[in-house]
Amino acid sequence: MSADSQTTSEKSKEHFIPRKFEMEALKQVLPVQGTQTNSNRVFNIWGSKAVGKSSFISEFRESEVMSKAKLLWLHPTRKGQLDTIPEFIRACAQTIRYPSAASKEKKISERLESVQRGKVNPIVSDDSLLITRSSVARQKKPYINQAAASSVGRTEVVRDDVEVNVGLGESKATNHAEAFLDALPLQSLGTDLSIIYIEKFEDLSVSIVDWLRDYVFPAATNGAYRRSLILLIESLDPLNLAYPNESWGVWSNKTEDFQLYPYSDDDVYSFGLHSGLEPDVAHFLKFKTLGYPAETHQAINELKSLDRSKATQLLDSLPAPDQLKVAALAIPQAVHKDDLPILFGKNDSEEIFDWFKNLPNTGATLSASGKAFALSDSLRAEALRRFKNRNELQDFSQSWGPMARVTHLVPNRTERSKLLLLSGLYWIDQTFCQKLFGEQATKISPFITQENSPHFNRKQERYRISERLLPDLQKAATRLEHPGVNVVKKKAEQIWEKRLEELKTSLAELDSKSEHIQTELRSNGSKQKEIHTQIRIQERASGTKTIPNAKPGFLSKILNLGDSDDVDADSPEGLRKLGSGIAAKINELEQALDAIEQERQTIKTELDHPSIAPSPQS
Repeated sequence: MSADSQTTSEKSKEHFIPRKFEMEALKQVLPVQGTQTNSNRVFNIWGSKAVGKSSFISEFRESEVMSKAKLLWLHPTRKGQLDTIPEFIRACAQTIRYPSAASKEKKISERLESVQRGKVNPIVSDDSLLITRSSVARQKKPYINQAAASSVGRTEVVRDDVEVNVGLGESKATNHAEAFLDALPLQSLGTDLSIIYIEKFEDLSVSIVDWLRDYVFPAATNGAYRRSLILLIESLDPLNLAYPNESWGVWSNKTEDFQLYPYSDDDVYSFGLHSGLEPDVAHFLKFKTLGYPAETHQAINELKSLDRSKATQLLDSLPAPDQLKVAALAIPQAVHKDDLPILFGKNDSEEIFDWFKNLPNTGATLSASGKAFALSDSLRAEALRRFKNRNELQDFSQSWGPMARVTHLVPNRTERSKLLLLSGLYWIDQTFCQKLFGEQATKISPFITQENSPHFNRKQERYRISERLLPDLQKAATRLEHPGVNVVKKKAEQIWEKRLEELKTSLAELDSKSEHIQTELRSNGSKQKEIHTQIRIQERASGTKTIPNAKPGFLSKILNLGDSDDVDADSPEGLRKLGSGIAAKINELEQALDAIEQERQTIKTELDHPSIAPSPQS
């Protein structure tokens, strides 16, 4: 064993924590010194499946980076869904973590356990809060009468210089929220931040989500029970895509997304060294696992006994340019003939594929169709070792990176092909799909709209490729010169541009109609006001001996009504009849205005969900 490997074996005994850079970044994002008025309150750690979000948060909580932070963690979990508010509070009580002050955990847990029923008023019922005193003179007792105890809201009762606040809650939900917050330590007593960490937000029942949004968040933000509290959740996508129909109440404008990527190349390399791999094999580890935690841990034992002797013999027999070709082919997990233009361009990819396939003693596994092969780990590791410091290999690796991640997230080649075809699109609905693909829409549409698709986000009747996929998918399609980013996208652009003009024209027409109706409404509103004024004048005059007798039809002529033979248009009866007609007209105009506003919102929603994806960033 080499000196290097002996050293790394000793290092492997130490606990290596990757992602220190990300931990420091998350520390800067969270209000670890306490929340302020403008602080964000809902934080979403998002990333692809198996990227290690839960492990990262656990490591972050216990890390040296956070060792001195005065943070209380509540991690309500149990098998299955949390259904009721008491279950949620009980789950919080059972999962308390206070890394910098573990001695406080038991007391806080006991306080939370004791408030599962909310605050109880012994005088009235379980639906009310305890009566509290804001100030009481010395040696004086608060006086609370029955009226105070049964009132709603906050009632102030003063007797003999005693001021008593009787706070009666609106519901049990309010009681639970205030009792829950009351059990959490105050910032002024040394706890800078309390974190409710929800690993699976979808495991919370609707009633718990509503309770958090409508009662806990408002009470924690303002008032007597305000706390330095945040919500930390995990998801596969940014918040607006992961939970498009979710409202966060008073915290709706206080949200922030934090994307978690796989381990960085440096982290994977360091982890490999700490786990006992030789440096050259540790360098290969990132190509084999792409930095995904589970694969990285699993690969360690596989690579410790890697024999590269046969691979060395094969590569030694090849000239340097051919060795570089093998190194490039060693980057993908599996080499598909149709994907090689990403590495070598369209002109050379087929020739290089056939060259390697016919090369003797490679140990590569050929697919049944003959259109793909996979190199052995030993050949991959040795080929990549030889060029690890060469710019050419770095260029190959950078070109293949997006496709590597897409392949990892979408291992099914058929699904991958469909996604590449859709990579130039953004929001897609059934109508747009039909216009774009015609008869082929019957094959494409079910793939997009399938229930619980791991590849698409849904917002009402529109769908789009997941954010964890789309940027890499666009880059891969561009390097492949795939029809999805030229033929399909160009046709989609034409359809969308035409639709865009139609929407803008419709908006202009609606604005014109709306302005006309509003003018009519103002006119009829003025007429209605004048009628009400005249009715009041007539009613006051009706009590006098001589009732003013205006010229028949005087007001009706002003309001564009003709004379009436059967009733005096300017009499109270005539004015009421006239007012009734105008009220009906106003109602009709308001309904028309509401319909226009609905139509306008529909158009604006479509404009906010364009069908063409933004260009990928380099």
